[in-house]
Amino acid sequence: MQGRNPLGYADHRPFTGFSDELVYGIKRDGGTAHISEVARGLLCDCRCPACDQVLVAKKGSKQLHHFAHHNRGIACSHVAETNAHIWAKQVLEREKRLTIPPIVAEHGGHTEIVSPAKVYVFAHARLEKRLDTIVPDVVLFTEDGTQLIVEVRVTHACEEAKLTKLRNDGLSSIEIDLRRFRTSADRTAVEEALLTSAPREWLTNAKQASFDTRLRDWLAAEAARKAKEAEDRAQRMVAVEAAKARREQEAVARSADRLIRAVRTNRRNLRRVPEQMEALLNEFYDVPWSQAPSVGFTVHPLAWQAEIVTAFLTYPNALDYQWADHISTGVALTKISHLLIPAFRDRISEQVRGKLRDEWPGHSVPDEAVGKFLDGLAGAGYLWPTRDGEFSVAQEYADRLSERERRRQASQRRCDDVKQRVAVVLARLPKAEKAEFNLENWFTTHLKSQNGEPRALCWLGDETFRKFERALKRVELLSEGGPATEELLGLPLSGEVARAQIRERDRLVRAASLRRSSLTDAARAELGEEAEAWLSSASQDDEEMTWIDQAGLDDLSYQRVRGALASASAKRQLAIRAQDEASSRRSHLREAAGKIYDRDHLEVFLHASHPRLGKSPLDHCVDQRTLQECLALLPRLRRARPRYLFGIESKS
Repeated sequence: MQGRNPLGYADHRPFTGFSDELVYGIKRDGGTAHISEVARGLLCDCRCPACDQVLVAKKGSKQLHHFAHHNRGIACSHVAETNAHIWAKQVLEREKRLTIPPIVAEHGGHTEIVSPAKVYVFAHARLEKRLDTIVPDVVLFTEDGTQLIVEVRVTHACEEAKLTKLRNDGLSSIEIDLRRFRTSADRTAVEEALLTSAPREWLTNAKQASFDTRLRDWLAAEAARKAKEAEDRAQRMVAVEAAKARREQEAVARSADRLIRAVRTNRRNLRRVPEQMEALLNEFYDVPWSQAPSVGFTVHPLAWQAEIVTAFLTYPNALDYQWADHISTGVALTKISHLLIPAFRDRISEQVRGKLRDEWPGHSVPDEAVGKFLDGLAGAGYLWPTRDGEFSVAQEYADRLSERERRRQASQRRCDDVKQRVAVVLARLPKAEKAEFNLENWFTTHLKSQNGEPRALCWLGDETFRKFERALKRVELLSEGGPATEELLGLPLSGEVARAQIRERDRLVRAASLRRSSLTDAARAELGEEAEAWLSSASQDDEEMTWIDQAGLDDLSYQRVRGALASASAKRQLAIRAQDEASSRRSHLREAAGKIYDRDHLEVFLHASHPRLGKSPLDHCVDQRTLQECLALLPRLRRARPRYLFGIESKS
C-alpha cells in the first residue's frame, strides 16, 4: 500500500496537485472503504460519497492509488473535504469524544464566556448528506438525541449559504481547521489534532441567541444598579454639602455679630487727629493721606497711616526695607496691631466681610484699608512692588535728587557708549553703504523691534535696554566678520549680512571638504583597495546617499560614518583572517591527498563534487573542522601507507 496520511494525501506535495484523488468510497452495504481495502477496477464495487456515481479503483504502479468516477465526464469538487469527513467520522465513531470550543456571549462590545472549551462525549457518529450539499456532514449524536455537526476544513471554508441554512434550522455546528495537517504522515498527530488540539470555532450555535439575551439582560441590570448607586451617592453628597453650608452660615453670623459688637463698644474718639502728627504731615506732604471710612481701628485714619509711614519710610527704617526686607499688608498690620480693635486682629473671611458691608456700607476693614494705603504709597513713588502684594522702599524716595542725577549720568554714559559703538560699526562699512545714514537721526528714530528709540532705551537703563544692548553686540560681531543676525537695529547693514552669509557658506564648504578628506584617508588606511567602493556605497542611514556624502553633512554625521567605517574595517579583518585560515587548511589537505593520489587523481579528488559534502573538498575545506571532514574522505588503506602526514610520522 502506498504511503498516505489519514486525510488521503501523500508525498507531502501541495494539495492542489491532488484535487481529484478520492481515497474513500461507499460500499454496497453503506459502509465506507479506503482505496487500500478494495480490489482494483470495478471490482471495488463502490460509489462516490458525494455524487453517488460508480467508482473505479485506480491501483497502478505509477500514480497514487485512488478512486475515479467510472464515467470520466463527471467530476466532484471538495474531494479533500469528502475524504476528511469520512476519515473524521471513523475516528469520532471510534473515540466518541471531541473537544468543542468555548461558548462566548456578546452584546454591545461586552463578551462573557458562558461555557469554556470542554470535551464533548457522544453516543455515535454518522455521515449524512443534508442541506443540498455535496460533501456529507459528520453528525454526532448524544444519548438524548442532541446533534452536533462537525465540519472538517482541509481547503475550503464552509459556504455562507450553508451557514445561513444551519442558522435558520436551529442546528449547532463547529469547524475544525486541519489545513496545517493536510500533508502530515503522522496518523496519531492528525487524529489528536482532530480530537483536541487543532483550531476550532463555532459556525452556528442553537442556543447562542439565548446566551446573548442573558448577557444583555445582565448588563442592563448592572447598569441600572450602578445608576441607582450613583443617584443615592449624589443625594448623600447634596445633603452633606447642605449641612456644611448651614454650619458655615451659622459661623459667619456669629463672627459678624462679634465684630459688630466690638466696634459699637469701642469708646475711643476716632474723629480727633493727634497734635504730634502735624510735623509728620508737613514732612510727608506728598503722601496720599486718606480719610476714607474704615472700621476696626481704635484711632483716626490719619493716626494709623502715620504709624505705617513712621515704621517703613523714616530713617533708618527705610534702608532696612529697601533691599532685604519686604513690606506687605500683613507686616503693616503687625506694626499697627495696637491700634486695632482686638477682635479685628484675626483674619476675616469674605462672608463676614459681606455682613460688615451690609452693616456699614462703603467702609473698609483693616486689611483692605491698609492695602489701599500701601498701593497709594507705591503710586506716589515711596514703595516699589516686588511681587504680588509685597513692596520694597523705592530708591527714588531714599535719595530722590541724587538718584535722579545718578540716573541721568548713567543714561548719558549709555547714550555716549551706544553712539561710539555704532560709529565704529559704520566705520567698517564701505562708503556707498553708509552714505545716506545719519547717526543723530537714527538715535531718535523709533525701532519697532525694540519698541522704542535708542535714546529712550538708554534713559530707561532696565531690561529693555539690556535687550537692546545684546542686539547691538550681535551687530558689532557681524561687522567684525562674525555670523549674520536678523535684528539690524535700523542700521545700513544689509550688505554686511550678505557678506556674512557668504562667509558662513564658505566655512561650511571647507568643513565638509575636510570631513570628506579625513574620511577618505581613514578608509584607505583601514580598507585598502576596498576603500573607494565602500566610500561610494549607499549609507545605512539614507540609501540615496553614499558614505562620503553623509560624512560631509555635519560633525554628527561624520562621527556616525566613522563608526560605520570601524565596523567595515573589523568585518574586513575577519574576512582576511578567514581567507588566510582557509588557504592554510587547503594547503594541508592538498599535501595529505598528494601522499595518497598521483597528480591527475589528486586534482580530480580536490575539485570534483563529493556527494557527502555537496561540493568539492577544496571548496568545503575552510577551517579545522571541515579539514577533518575532508581528510575523512581519503581511502583508509592508502591513507595509512605514508609515514608522514602534516609533518608527523604515522605509527603502523
